[in-house]
Amino acid sequence: MFAGHGPNVGHGYVKYIIIDQAGRELPPIVFPAQIARAGRVIAGSLATTATVEIDDERYWTGDDAQLAPAVTTILAQQRLRDPFFIPVLLRGALGRFGDLNGASGGVCVTGLPASWAADTNLARLLGDRLRLATSAYSAIRVIAEPLGLIYSALLNNDGQIVGDGALRSGQIGVIDLGHLTVDIAVVRQLAPVPSSLDTWNLGTSRPLAAIRSRLSAAFDRELTLRETDQAVRAGHLRTAGLDRLLPPHWDQPLIENGHAIAARLVETWGSGAQLDAVLIGGGGAELAPLIEAIVTRFPHARCVADPQLAIARGYARLARRLAVS
Repeated sequence: MFAGHGPNVGHGYVKYIIIDQAGRELPPIVFPAQIARAGRVIAGSLATTATVEIDDERYWTGDDAQLAPAVTTILAQQRLRDPFFIPVLLRGALGRFGDLNGASGGVCVTGLPASWAADTNLARLLGDRLRLATSAYSAIRVIAEPLGLIYSALLNNDGQIVGDGALRSGQIGVIDLGHLTVDIAVVRQLAPVPSSLDTWNLGTSRPLAAIRSRLSAAFDRELTLRETDQAVRAGHLRTAGLDRLLPPHWDQPLIENGHAIAARLVETWGSGAQLDAVLIGGGGAELAPLIEAIVTRFPHARCVADPQLAIARGYARLARRLAVS
């Protein structure tokens, strides 16, 4: 049986799950979705910095990109048309796995925001970018991102259906809280409902930008969006060698964003009484102030396990299923 590859090249972070031929999940890879042209590391540095090479150009990826004076992040469909951005990130992810041994080939499942995935041209572009990065995949399937959430709960590492009765036979609402977008879907008796796929520009990047401004003023230091995200998740910011608690009401932008998402969900799903369950995932699901309003409106909503990695894990498990079909 082939290995299952689940790269999720998100707008905020790259997440990559591989399940090897024996059904074992390799240690996951997560790093910021940013690249920079590699320069020289200052002589005498004790650190070694991995590079990715494409068309005779060397790049740094993730946190290493901060070594360069100019860092590239692309938060729109232009990332699919850029000849280097996604291939560099994907090679950076594969390089972090090291020796893949029994997981070097196999089927790849990846995804796009829900409304993007319906556009075959965009799906083809993503496939082309992945093939430019590696020739290891025997097949590539592009699906709507929120479907990865339910597959992470519904399938095991061999791609077999193991979810409970409601997930198998019911009508399930899925909410992916991403960095740039919020994506939703409804899955009815294991089949995605095409008309239910939707994408809203209500991701965490906007409230994080507002929080960054507040924290920069409170702590008298300039912060990147990445540093802001880390501070929000930790509940403190390291300044002058000390961990300092975030100021009062720092989370107000997240609370407001959560209410905006909940309002859109009510417009779309009403009370949600027609749904047997509602699954929430994506990196935003790890931010309690963001999901509180959603759970208040939909009491039967729950976060999936390991929400930031759930989509990539669902991709990899579906890839394992497709490998034997």
